[in-house]
Amino acid sequence: MKTIEDYMNDPRIVNDPDMEEALEPVRRIHAVRLKIQDEKATMIAAGMTIAEINALYKKQIDEMFTRQGLPPPQYVDRTDFGKIKPEKVVGV
Repeated sequence: MKTIEDYMNDPRIVNDPDMEEALEPVRRIHAVRLKIQDEKATMIAAGMTIAEINALYKKQIDEMFTRQGLPPPQYVDRTDFGKIKPEKVVGV
């Protein structure tokens, strides 16, 4: 698995004219985004569903917080957020 440093030298960053003048933190954020994008594409290609990938990320985040001695974050289930729900028809 490639590291962030590997992505810092990735042609998608090195050959990007906008990244030549970018500050180091901006380049690093771009490298992290590329890493996440590539990892997610690999997981999907391996047959993982989006729900399984999200569960894996949640588990990794919870473990990171625990290692730092912090309580894991509380998550909000927004699965049905913004979806129109049919109204129940009431007889007259």
